[in-house]
Amino acid sequence: MKYDDILNSFITDNKKVKIHDHLYLSNYQISVLKKYQIPYETCKSVNEIIYYIEDILNEETNHLEDLEQVSLSLGEIDYYENYRK
Repeated sequence: MKYDDILNSFITDNKKVKIHDHLYLSNYQISVLKKYQIPYETCKSVNEIIYYIEDILNEETNHLEDLEQVSLSLGEIDYYENYRK
């Protein structure tokens, strides 16, 4: 793979998409949420999405690294957007 291809892929995966007024997700996050059939379009907040993710992670016996990573990144977004520093 060429350097330009890698860079373009990174940019595409991390591009933020507006879901609604207060919710933006990256293309990568959306693809992972779709993979696990999490209804991100109807969620009103990042916390609601995290709730769905944690529910799946608590029920699943396999290690779902991609879903855990999305949960961590959404948790960081929630922290920096909603808590006083």
